Amino acid sequence: MTALRLAEERACAGYLAARKDMLRLRARVVTVGRLVTERPRPDYHATLRTVATAHGAAVQRTRLAFERWQQAQLRADAQWTATVGRAA
Repeated sequence: MTALRLAEERACAGYLAARKDMLRLRARVVTVGRLVTERPRPDYHATLRTVATAHGAAVQRTRLAFERWQQAQLRADAQWTATVGRAA
């Protein structure tokens, strides 16, 4: 049971790290997007494409990390449900 809870905590930490990175990149996309709007320069456009691509990858990583966290929760909950300790 302890191992499953630790795995759940590690999966949660992975999700939180991925989400933090996704939010940081989203803020960067917004900032660079404003620069592109205010001063449409080719290098700003290139930077926006790069940051937007990185943000898209971060969104995928966050989704995957969330799914892993849910799976870890389900495994731990199923194990706990199968024990007699839950009746106490």
